Amino acid sequence: MKIKSIWVAGLLTLAVMGATRAQDNGGTQGGYNENVVVVAPYQPSLGPVEKPVFTPHTIDTTLRAPSSDIQIISRPFATSYPTENIKPAKVLGEPIPKLFHNSVKVGFGNHLSPLVDANFAMGRNRQYEVAAAYRHHSAYGKIKDYSRYKTNHSLNEADVVGRIFGKKVISSLEVGYKQKAVNCYGLRDSVERFVIDNIQGDEFKTYSKQPKRWFQNARGILTFTDNAGSYDDLRFDASLDYNLNLTNWRSIENTFIVDGGISKVVVENRRSADMFSIGGRFRFEDNTYRDGVKDSYWYGEFNEKFHKGNELRNAYHVSFQPTMRFKYEFVELDADLVFHVFGHGGGDGVAKGARFQFNPVVDLKLHIIPKAFTFFIGTGGGLERNTVDRISEVNPYLHWLRYSDLRFTRDKFNAYAGLAGNFSRHVDYRLKVSAHFMQDVLSFDYFRYDYSHYFNYYGYNDFRPLYSGDVFNLRVRGDLNFRWGEKILAHVDAEYSHYDKKLYYMPEFTAHLDFRYNIVNRVWVYTTMTGYTNMKARDRRGKDVTLKGCFDWSIGAEYRFIKRMTAFVDLNNLIAQRYYRWYDVPSYRFNFMVGLSIDF
Repeated sequence: MKIKSIWVAGLLTLAVMGATRAQDNGGTQGGYNENVVVVAPYQPSLGPVEKPVFTPHTIDTTLRAPSSDIQIISRPFATSYPTENIKPAKVLGEPIPKLFHNSVKVGFGNHLSPLVDANFAMGRNRQYEVAAAYRHHSAYGKIKDYSRYKTNHSLNEADVVGRIFGKKVISSLEVGYKQKAVNCYGLRDSVERFVIDNIQGDEFKTYSKQPKRWFQNARGILTFTDNAGSYDDLRFDASLDYNLNLTNWRSIENTFIVDGGISKVVVENRRSADMFSIGGRFRFEDNTYRDGVKDSYWYGEFNEKFHKGNELRNAYHVSFQPTMRFKYEFVELDADLVFHVFGHGGGDGVAKGARFQFNPVVDLKLHIIPKAFTFFIGTGGGLERNTVDRISEVNPYLHWLRYSDLRFTRDKFNAYAGLAGNFSRHVDYRLKVSAHFMQDVLSFDYFRYDYSHYFNYYGYNDFRPLYSGDVFNLRVRGDLNFRWGEKILAHVDAEYSHYDKKLYYMPEFTAHLDFRYNIVNRVWVYTTMTGYTNMKARDRRGKDVTLKGCFDWSIGAEYRFIKRMTAFVDLNNLIAQRYYRWYDVPSYRFNFMVGLSIDF
């Protein structure tokens, strides 16, 4: 019996080794490839901190070109894929690497730019996990020709995440707070001198105080997701999302979102990964807004009365979408029918009433050459509410917002096609062409005060939202990624976006390059290049002007001089270009930041 047991164990070992080698060789020795897709609920995490891919830059200098791609997600994540238990790590023959749970990064640069980035997390635990993060970044520099005015800005963010892993349900709670603030640039020195020499009146003296624009956001997200038992179980996920937005005009905005989905695998062949599943999602979003302005910023009895904020107004959005997913051999098909009902509660010239939109969402993938060449084609659409938080993320130099400024941006229908795959195990690519029939695409215009008789002076550099009406948008985008182990990392993307109507601050062409190279064991160098073409804008008098495109180039390096400490240096806007993302709001020129990160 002992001898038989030894023979049986030996044969089983050889069989396992042979099957493993067959899978490694693409099944050339009679084995099969089993594609296992592991899908879990979205879990925000701190990520690895041993070798950070990117380092912080000065906010006002790192180029963030106004995006011409309206990101409307009409298909929320659906847990329609079965999950498989991950094999024990010991089967892989690799030790589990030691993880650093905490990291602190500090830096300082010219323009008086301090940086603090701290992340804390508990170790591995099968029952629960807790993590926290805090980030501060600010700058207090001076801009040439704006010597009389402040150009500082700051960002503060804090997040705490807790998660409980139950036998059947994973539940999590995330609480966050964010504050961003900017000082308006005001007038150029030459214009300021014109005002002082030619305009009389005490009302203009107040403009030299340069009021700070700030926005605050407090958020709480509670999620529940089933902990997969078997592949044919009914799957579900649900979330409650609450946002509170405040501005220094004492405007208050509340957003409450309920989202949930269910799905079930009807048929699945584990060996060939063929699958058919069905499901559905429901989403309800309610947005209430109160304009609470009542202070000395407004002059006159009428304006004080108009802005006393005694009316609570709301907008709502309800969507329902049956979903279906099918996979057979080289074909993958996702099909959703998305029904939208949305509207306003009235006020400030916005009529009450509901509207309806239907979006057939179809995504077909044909894996013509597995992994190397995939052709995809589909249709889509959706809509998104332009909240105070979203608009201020795009342009922080905002004048006060009325309720009528917070519209829905609609992608009424879009169609797309493209190619994706891998040239080799080191290079992957994606090319996509899409056509969009849009309504109320968000852009911006300069806010003009009622001082038209003063030719060159119209108050602060404030901006207001501007919407397109119906517009057709053609987009072409390409992405290329290269990775050579941990030695070289590179990414290139470019996008062409054309609208059939004139939209301000929308460049037609943008491009971006990231490159990172490990010179020796502990030394990394990296570079970032970003550029965009000319943009249309309007000046203080309402006349169309052209803002020149730009090219922004930054380089940096990291040196891990001991196991848990890394020094870094960033050199930004190397060619010291003075470009304008917004009319009469120039960027910082050359700047740098040096610092140290500690992992523990």
